[in-house]
Amino acid sequence: MKFAEVQVGAPYPEKKFKVTEAAVKAYLAAVEDHEPLYGAERLVPPAYAAVYTRWEALTGEQLENGTVHMKQVFRYHYPIHWDETLTLRGQVKEKMEKRGMKFVVQKVEAFNEAGELAAESEITIILPA
Repeated sequence: MKFAEVQVGAPYPEKKFKVTEAAVKAYLAAVEDHEPLYGAERLVPPAYAAVYTRWEALTGEQLENGTVHMKQVFRYHYPIHWDETLTLRGQVKEKMEKRGMKFVVQKVEAFNEAGELAAESEITIILPA
């Protein structure tokens, strides 16, 4: 992703993401989260949003070496369950230059199978000069 080529507001094509039981269990094991509620209710843990809202996975773009992940914010509207298929939509919300640094704010929305907005992610990155 080159700063000069970033287009604010241009939507990326929708992408489907299947939240599989195996992937959620592997994630929980990797982060050593043993909360029994996730298994009992087949709930996807909130931090798993970092997996399905990854910008590179949605767009296929590769971030340049030296890119800094500055911050990420999640908003949750509905619980997401194992084996649910999410529809992901993303766009660049903002880009700006401050003190010689190039900032890009990327937004990804995840819709559940009922078409309801289930989760949102905003990621701010700094691209190399």
